[in-house]
Amino acid sequence: MIDQTYDINNLRLYSITYKDSCFYDMGKVEEIKERIYDDIFHISNGIVILSTCNRFEIYVDSYNEEILEEEINKNMGIYSKFFHKYLGLDSAAHLFRVSAGLESSIIGETEILSQVKDAWEEAKNLGYTSKLLDSVFHQSIILGKRVRSETDISKGVLGYPQASVELASKLLGTLNNKEIAIIGAGKAAKIMIDHLCSKYNPSKITIANRSLDNAKKIINDKCSFEVNDLYEIVNKKFDVILVAIKGGPFDFLKGLLNKNDLIIDISTPNAITGDKVYNIESVDKLVKENYNHRLDQVQLAEKIIKEELDKLLQYLRKRSIDEDISEIMRYIDSIIKYEMEQTKKNINKGMELDEALRIAFESFAKKSMKPIFNLLHDNYNEKISELIIQYYKKNLR
Repeated sequence: MIDQTYDINNLRLYSITYKDSCFYDMGKVEEIKERIYDDIFHISNGIVILSTCNRFEIYVDSYNEEILEEEINKNMGIYSKFFHKYLGLDSAAHLFRVSAGLESSIIGETEILSQVKDAWEEAKNLGYTSKLLDSVFHQSIILGKRVRSETDISKGVLGYPQASVELASKLLGTLNNKEIAIIGAGKAAKIMIDHLCSKYNPSKITIANRSLDNAKKIINDKCSFEVNDLYEIVNKKFDVILVAIKGGPFDFLKGLLNKNDLIIDISTPNAITGDKVYNIESVDKLVKENYNHRLDQVQLAEKIIKEELDKLLQYLRKRSIDEDISEIMRYIDSIIKYEMEQTKKNINKGMELDEALRIAFESFAKKSMKPIFNLLHDNYNEKISELIIQYYKKNLR
């Protein structure tokens, strides 16, 4: 029987993503995930579920498609009709695109690569994976790292909060050793701070917000902070002020224009208006430039994906041959053990050593070569036969 351990045709994928209308209605996906792991693993060779805020994907190693789909559909209920199904190499190609960031809502985003790795490691630690799945996921991690190191698909910024920080750096030359104020304490302000503290080394960041408790929650350990009430900040001077606050415009914030020359406001509507203020339209240009640059990198990423898929197929082919060779060697080892026992018995019965060894070697040769002899007789193919005979003639000289 042909070994199917590394047969890429056994790989199957059932996928629902943020692009599907039902995705955000799926509810408790962790419960669904656990249920599928419990019900599907025993009818498959292996399973890995990739569940993130943007996708729910079931990768399965199985040759029993009919039973598999029946169980998956039962567990997914009404959502099963939204599945995008991939078979064989197409399943691996999709995973590679996911790892490369080509299937993300933000092209080239980096978080998905660690999510792929975490999903694989979780399934592996639970004993749910197979040799095929391990090979495919391992190669997808290599692919994801390679795409990000050899292309610019993950470089630059796409979101307005990060772009506002980069615009400030561009206008000032750097944000290192600068005093920066951030007005607001919501999600956008948090992204600004995390980006600032991961990429630059400002001398101090001041957070101003109506709620001081909310402002304290977004502090980052990598930077030095001060928290102010929103009204305290009006008479202070900073190298740059970044604004992301709801409910504007606020007339009292115009007082910032008296002492500050650089204000970037991405609030909608704007919290501050004036000649010195860069608004969201100013930031939008930088966002679009970066987005277009990432799009230009997609073709390079797809070329790398093709190369890595070829490497995967070569690896799976080699491992499959290795498995077959191991099976042959186990068969030969069983013959050796049997002939050794028979030889001992013949010698104990008084047979000469040379005769006992001759019988053993002849018997071993016939038994170990029997599959090849059967192939030559029962499935005669002139080219294969010639190849086998020429090989033996060459190696027996």
